[in-house]
Amino acid sequence: MGMKVPYGEVDFKAIRTEGYIYIDKTMYIEKLEQNKKIIYTRPRRFGKSMLTNMLYYYYSIDEEENFEKIFKGLYVYDNPTPYKNKYYVLNFNFSGINVSYKETLKNIETSFNKKVAFACENFIKRYELEIDFNKDQTASAIISEVLSKFQNLKKENKIYIMIDEYDHFTNGMLRGNAAEFLKILGDTGFVRAFYEVIKENLEISNPPLERFFATGVAPVTLDSLTSGFNITTKITNNPLFTAMCGLTEEEVKQAIQMAGFEGKKQEEIYKAMEANYDGYKFSDENDIHLFNTTLVMYYLRDMVQLGRPPKNLVDGNLAATGSKIENIAGLINREENYKTLNELLMNGEVYGNIVENFELNNHFDKDDFLSMLFYNGYITIKDVGVRLKLSIPNFVTEILYASYFLKLTEMHDKYRINTEEISEGMQELAEQGKIEKIVAKVQDFLFHCSIRDKENFNEMNLKHVFSMILALTSQFITYAEYPTGQGFADMYIQKASGSLAKYEAIVELKYIKEKDSKNTNFEKLKEDAKIQLQKYLKDKRMEQKENLKKFVIIFKGFNDYYISELDI
Repeated sequence: MGMKVPYGEVDFKAIRTEGYIYIDKTMYIEKLEQNKKIIYTRPRRFGKSMLTNMLYYYYSIDEEENFEKIFKGLYVYDNPTPYKNKYYVLNFNFSGINVSYKETLKNIETSFNKKVAFACENFIKRYELEIDFNKDQTASAIISEVLSKFQNLKKENKIYIMIDEYDHFTNGMLRGNAAEFLKILGDTGFVRAFYEVIKENLEISNPPLERFFATGVAPVTLDSLTSGFNITTKITNNPLFTAMCGLTEEEVKQAIQMAGFEGKKQEEIYKAMEANYDGYKFSDENDIHLFNTTLVMYYLRDMVQLGRPPKNLVDGNLAATGSKIENIAGLINREENYKTLNELLMNGEVYGNIVENFELNNHFDKDDFLSMLFYNGYITIKDVGVRLKLSIPNFVTEILYASYFLKLTEMHDKYRINTEEISEGMQELAEQGKIEKIVAKVQDFLFHCSIRDKENFNEMNLKHVFSMILALTSQFITYAEYPTGQGFADMYIQKASGSLAKYEAIVELKYIKEKDSKNTNFEKLKEDAKIQLQKYLKDKRMEQKENLKKFVIIFKGFNDYYISELDI
């Protein structure tokens, strides 16, 4: 029997003492100690809270007697640093504060003040400190009073401040309230005032604070939150810390094995996860690609408890991403951002540069927009050149884009695609091996939506429209440019894990511009496509498929198409 799967569990002590899977990340502690004030960002659900919780147990002076019980068997147990259990750790987590546009600034400030007061109360109780403070004052006044009174205690050990989701307040900007939230973060804002106090107490002579570690999603600079919080080291894009959060290929395989799966079953589970949850690359200086930690555990949980993969590949906690993409697009320069999204969705990739931080009161151009998508995990680095080639990371992210893509089309083109008809088409493909209804919906979509540059529309664009529409089902995973022994198949429509579909399909796809159709030898094009498809079918994996449908699909502009099924 394998270990328990820690889906939703972030308490490091419980994970280490109650038989849960834990992939060792403690080797990063000695690297982190090279700097005393650090900011590190990763997308949601990548294990940032687990990381900060692990650091708490390692550094907190009141956990010294538990060190062996918690850390034995991990890297840091055999390689402890001089700062092990040497700090009073003051934790803040700002994720629970409601920063929606419906909340008034006064309510948000009150909630922030209560969060800070609660954290300080816990800090004082945990370490049995003789400190009393006024809880009914601003967050900046609370932290100032607590730090000052701690200083007066003349303790030998210093404070280590850890903040999870330090950039949470920028979410308010991404919910249609940019101007209001700039007030919060501006010169007289209460968030700025809070960080000002921390900065001052890091810089004074013989400071009560010695270390500062903050995690978040978007690298909003604390420079923009204070009058020059330029004392931190930003390690988000540092190649040494690429895999500090998230799971590498080997770590995912290790987790699967720890859950009790071995041999062929282990490989089967890994392959399914690779298609759905892999593909995040956070550094242009190495080739490390990562899986989303929470989604891996989400998948493993159902495999262990139910003996099958999740019916919905997307964890419900991540499913509302479409609105987040829209909020980022609508922040500033909405129309320009829509053009960039259209390029990404039609081509599957886009060129740009990743900026290392955002000044909230500065301009917001294409690279800023792409960077926001990148830091939120909606696009990733595909290739490195003079400019980065950025793409959608994996199938799960493509599902999230698919629903957004349709909403965007409805907003701009007043065309509402009939998802019930898509579902019927998916059912026909799954149960009868017929693809006609799906192709008809692709043609209907192309005919009605205002693809702005029809002259430059090409076969690659067509593949991505197919991928977006096919992503609306949980029965299939669609691969564009699927590698076979004789080249790359245009599309391979594969049954998803746990799918009830009977049929799969391989497709050779062709696109002819309408203006070129009269001068195209259509019969030769059909014959060439069939020959190409036959080459792909020589791949052993394809030969072993029992119910594999083989289609040639040719589009003539947006108005006409041809389907041929090969009976071989």
